[in-house]
Amino acid sequence: MCQICMKHGANGKWYMNARNYIRETADEVNSTEYLEDLWGNMERAYSRKVHGLFNLKWMSKKVDTPFLGRFLKWYANRGFIKDGKTQKLNIDAAQGHFGQVITLSEAKQIVLEKAEEVVRAICPCKFFNQGVRKSTCLGFTPLKEVLPKLPRFIPENGLEVLDGEKAAEFLDQMFKEGYVHSIWAGPLPAIVALCSCSIPSCGALRLRTDFDIKACWKGENVAIVNEDKCIGCENCADRCQFGALKYEEKPIIDPELCYGCGNCAEVCENNAIELVDRNLIPITRGKY
Repeated sequence: MCQICMKHGANGKWYMNARNYIRETADEVNSTEYLEDLWGNMERAYSRKVHGLFNLKWMSKKVDTPFLGRFLKWYANRGFIKDGKTQKLNIDAAQGHFGQVITLSEAKQIVLEKAEEVVRAICPCKFFNQGVRKSTCLGFTPLKEVLPKLPRFIPENGLEVLDGEKAAEFLDQMFKEGYVHSIWAGPLPAIVALCSCSIPSCGALRLRTDFDIKACWKGENVAIVNEDKCIGCENCADRCQFGALKYEEKPIIDPELCYGCGNCAEVCENNAIELVDRNLIPITRGKY
């Protein structure tokens, strides 16, 4: 179990602690003020720089160098998991804005059982990285209060509060469109958003896949194939965004590349793909 889960979690997961979704926790870390600054300056925080200092184009040339590369990754990684209660945060660097990939079932459990209020929002990553206004993000109580001050992130039909059932239906639709779900702190331990996104547009996932900068952690699970159950339906063939699944008559999954989103398992007709705790597999143990 990671230190974040030990400090802020429930049942071994930081995002399953209902207290992290309530207004009191958000108030303790000044979440609404934090989000107003963060989302208000999202272009600077994600589209241009990492931690308010390093240009992404410049980083792409330096991150693989032996000494400087290790320093850059250490410097970037340490900021995302800063706790808003005890550590000073650099808003321009998106410090405290930490995320993790979760499964569809976990996402639905969160909106049905954990979150007090749920609203839809325009995805900042799609907006700034691709120029697309699409409401694929769900925001919780602090973000609901901030969005009226940042109307560019409000969907065309206005600010809509969703009950648990409607939010779960929305997540099902995002899954059908092929998106990966991730949960976000703002700042830790307050949980403020549940995003449905994809690697081409998601700034955090691109930082992780391109530079191994952990703005977003891998999920708690790894997908494995039971070849005896596989009937070759091919439903999973194009569901992995992380390059972990190759289809050669049957699916082959690389556990080290798997982010545990569960999308391949969800579409399997014969339950031939299952999710297992990544800490039960030696090669992925502790590798989030």
